[in-house]
Amino acid sequence: MPRLFVALEPPEVLKRAIDELQSGLRDARWLDAEALHVTLAFIGEVDPSAQRRIEEALDRVEAPALELALHGLGHFPPRGPPRVLWTGASPARELGSLAAAVRRELAHAGHPPERRKFAPHVTFARFRRPPPSPALQDYLGTHSLFRTSAVAIGSFRLVSSVLRPSGARYTVEADYPLARESPPVS
Repeated sequence: MPRLFVALEPPEVLKRAIDELQSGLRDARWLDAEALHVTLAFIGEVDPSAQRRIEEALDRVEAPALELALHGLGHFPPRGPPRVLWTGASPARELGSLAAAVRRELAHAGHPPERRKFAPHVTFARFRRPPPSPALQDYLGTHSLFRTSAVAIGSFRLVSSVLRPSGARYTVEADYPLARESPPVS
């Protein structure tokens, strides 16, 4: 069974900016552009009837369109040997509101909310073996001022993933539009 999650896909201009970060560390597995996303909610493995309920629940999410910007770098876990590299995503308040709306509708559909606090980010590298600390610190220092302009985002997605030795393979199951602000009535 595929694993499901809800995500925002960064536009191509942001993916190209991330591509500029993807070199300079041995043992890093740099993620392909199609794997880059901001996870709003992880669901896990579900059967086809549960997936239909999830799709219906996500169709009820009401949230405004937003502009996504990327900034800074970090790694998870923050202490101990790093397993992934990420760049932060903003605006945090709007992304948090969208994630909360998604998680609320998923809970109404019978999928309990994640226990982890929402931390908006895009993972762009994974490590088979943690890099030596000096190499990682040099890399993070070199790219510490990474920042992109904000780019409009008009939808979020339900995505399935199948894990393979070469990395996860993602399939977009459904797209959900974000509402555009109505112009003021005069």
